[in-house]
Amino acid sequence: MAINPISVSRVSHNLRSQVLLSQIRDNTTRMFDQQQRLATGNKLITPSDDPIDAAIALRLTQSLEQQDQLLKNLRYGEGFLDATDQAVSQLGELLNEAASLASENANSLTGAEQRAAAAQLVDGLIDQLVAVANTRYQDTYLFAGRRTTQLPFERTGEGVEYSGGADHMEIQIDPVQTAPINLHGADLFGAMSDGVQGWADLDPALTADTRLVDVAGANDRGIRLGSLRIEEVGGPGTALTVDLTGADTIGDVLDAINDAAAAAGTGITATTTGGSLRLTSGGGFAISCQEVGTGQTASDLGLLTAGPAASPVTGGDLEPRLTPRTPLTALNAGAGLALGSVLLGNGSVSKTVDLSAATTIEDVLNALNTAGVGVEASINADANGLNVQSRISGAELRIGENGGTTAEDLGIRSLHDATRLADMNGGTGVSTVSGADLRITDANGIAFEVDLSSAVTLGDVRTRIDAAAGAAGSTLTASLAPTGNGLRLSHPAPGAQNITVERANLSPAIDGLGLDVTGDTQTLTGRDPNPTEAHGIFTALLNLRDALLGDDGPGITRAGERLEAWRGETISWAGRIGARAQAMQGRVLRMEDAVAASRIMLSEAKDVDLAEAVTLFEQAQTALQANLMSGSHVLNLSLLDFLR
Repeated sequence: MAINPISVSRVSHNLRSQVLLSQIRDNTTRMFDQQQRLATGNKLITPSDDPIDAAIALRLTQSLEQQDQLLKNLRYGEGFLDATDQAVSQLGELLNEAASLASENANSLTGAEQRAAAAQLVDGLIDQLVAVANTRYQDTYLFAGRRTTQLPFERTGEGVEYSGGADHMEIQIDPVQTAPINLHGADLFGAMSDGVQGWADLDPALTADTRLVDVAGANDRGIRLGSLRIEEVGGPGTALTVDLTGADTIGDVLDAINDAAAAAGTGITATTTGGSLRLTSGGGFAISCQEVGTGQTASDLGLLTAGPAASPVTGGDLEPRLTPRTPLTALNAGAGLALGSVLLGNGSVSKTVDLSAATTIEDVLNALNTAGVGVEASINADANGLNVQSRISGAELRIGENGGTTAEDLGIRSLHDATRLADMNGGTGVSTVSGADLRITDANGIAFEVDLSSAVTLGDVRTRIDAAAGAAGSTLTASLAPTGNGLRLSHPAPGAQNITVERANLSPAIDGLGLDVTGDTQTLTGRDPNPTEAHGIFTALLNLRDALLGDDGPGITRAGERLEAWRGETISWAGRIGARAQAMQGRVLRMEDAVAASRIMLSEAKDVDLAEAVTLFEQAQTALQANLMSGSHVLNLSLLDFLR
């Protein structure tokens, strides 16, 4: 590096000092910069060193940080899926043992003592399966859904209760995509029953508080917000253009239309009726509602008219969705529901759940979910009704009335007129014969027979009993029990003898309908023939254990068949988990390659050339030393040096 000369003729001492100091500072700075590059390995001390490379390095650094996080996600997912695969393998082995026990003891030659001993083995297998179901990976439960820190399975007096979620945990696998990595208990173990699927459309009406995102819209495509043009044809005022782009609720839509109408001097008012919007002309004039430009707002709101239409204009049904915030007063197309209480039973646990203080759907769900009977109530997938599922394997769920119609009104009664006979008794149905199935003798001694061969639903059974009773001159009628569940045969007033039901033509229908009970002189109330339970692995094992203890050969066979079905399901899940694990492993390898490539490019953009940096450092150091040596001589000059 060159050393700038210092002129010593006719130059002040102060100037010479400043020039020398400037050179020393410059060389010191250069030496420091190279020292920094050598120490950090980074050639870019500040962005101004090389703006282009600095911008490239910044983008690559941000990309690398994202890739590193995605790689961590993928490696976690890979480990999670590997642990799941091992747990599913253990599950398969335990199911094989259970199926073998069922097969060995289904033989009619097997004695009660041998079956009782096998029941103890099955009980041990249940405990082992609970342990497998509670397997963890890095303090996360594999089969708990998104409730990853909550113990998912626990043996109770009723059976095995599942406390996990019915949803999947997902990880980010690329900047725009997620993938599920776990199975929840309802998937793999069948730990939640189908339960009572909301069979009544609660038909919520539009209210001012209804959010636009919670309606399907007249075209079943939601509400695409824009502007619409409304005119009171022949009326006072002018046509109005209503901008709804900022609307969030139905109330916002109504306010925007009514405010615009008032400003335009028209007599148009917007209201709701049931699930629709309505436009009314104060003077009875025809109303036209059109789109503005290429918008779809009027059509989605169901208000689009082909031309002037007679007032009032009632739009199409916007199909409001049921949400936790839906008030009970909005149900039943705005007529509302006045709720009482329901009987909720799961296994031997039964509770009366009072819903009379509920004001919203959320209140109803909370009351059912916190009743302490192991159920999960939720809004169904169609967002028009409620579902209630059992979380306890091995327990039978029943939902009945408590003297009112609350369960029926909410569509959660587990036995109702639309219940299919084929679905009753755990799916075994109600069997009938050709000809009469029941012989009923009423409290007045009048006997008649009932043919159920063409009946499809429980309502059909009631209709046929009433018809046969009426034809025989009996006052007996069939209804559903006002408390709990079951068919009820009753008279308006007591008779002289007890009501009886007998099987006709050896028909098994009396058993399937739960009418194999004794009545009194006014009423006969049958058993509940339609409990629901979780048809999963734990239920099959508990049924097998109970059948073995009861020396019940057919029961052992049925439980064995369920276990065989779940063995097939488990094999299928194992295949899916294996495929997910393989795909995750491939993603890990590709992401590792991407990270390595990004690191190479980042190195090229910002890493220092060591040989060059060392050379430049030595040059700066040599120049600094020369500056210091020359300075010591120059600054020591005397007056004689200037007089020469």
